[in-house]
Amino acid sequence: MKFADAVSAALLVLAMPAFAQDPIVLYGAGSLREAMTEVAATYSAAEGIPVTTRFGASGRMRERIEAGDKVDVFASADLGHARKLVEDGRASVMALFAQNTLCLLAPSRVGAVSSANALDAMLKDGTKVGVSPAKVDPLGDYTVQLFDVAGHVLSGAAQKLAGRAVVLDNPPGAPAARSGDYVLDALADKKVDVAIVYCSGRQRYAKLSADVTMVPLPEALQVGPQYGLAVMKGARPEALLLALRILSPEGQAVLAKHGFKAIGLPQP
Repeated sequence: MKFADAVSAALLVLAMPAFAQDPIVLYGAGSLREAMTEVAATYSAAEGIPVTTRFGASGRMRERIEAGDKVDVFASADLGHARKLVEDGRASVMALFAQNTLCLLAPSRVGAVSSANALDAMLKDGTKVGVSPAKVDPLGDYTVQLFDVAGHVLSGAAQKLAGRAVVLDNPPGAPAARSGDYVLDALADKKVDVAIVYCSGRQRYAKLSADVTMVPLPEALQVGPQYGLAVMKGARPEALLLALRILSPEGQAVLAKHGFKAIGLPQP
């Protein structure tokens, strides 16, 4: 289905009377938890249709859909997982809906960290760099790209970074993080010295810990995380309205409030 066709179908839904019904199901990337929860709440308040949300690593959420989970809308932290669902015939349409940036998260014990010295901090002798699992979590894939770009900025940097990378995973069923976040636990336990995270997590990390500093990686090292939205085949027509809500200026404003680069906000 072309996106224009999806919009037309959604407009038809606007003319339909509302009835009591089961919730729309939204699966999303873990980094979208706060933003998508708020968007879903505003959608439910406006349309009178409940939304159930589930969040986790985008690769794992896609695999749950492939395994048969009934889902209406999927919001991935990359374009690849959403595109695969379209290519495999499980989703009818997808669209880019937000972007992000990469930050370095560092505890006070490593000293002053800034965007200017972020690469030096990761390359310092003995430093262990926390990374997300590639293929399972798009943040891990973006980190692989980051290391490759770093090798072009500084000869030998890619190999050095890969050699000191420590994979931090939070699979389903893992014990709850003491701090409220498994990356912060790994920093506190000195499993890693610094970690690569999404900059959109700034507010959450600031609430959970006063001991960490988050700085954007320099522009030369940014690899531009792009988020993909997919509407599943067989989804209820109202799911298209939820997708449009995410893409609307109101939905984009929520994403911007939570630290994302909103791509659909009107320019002043």
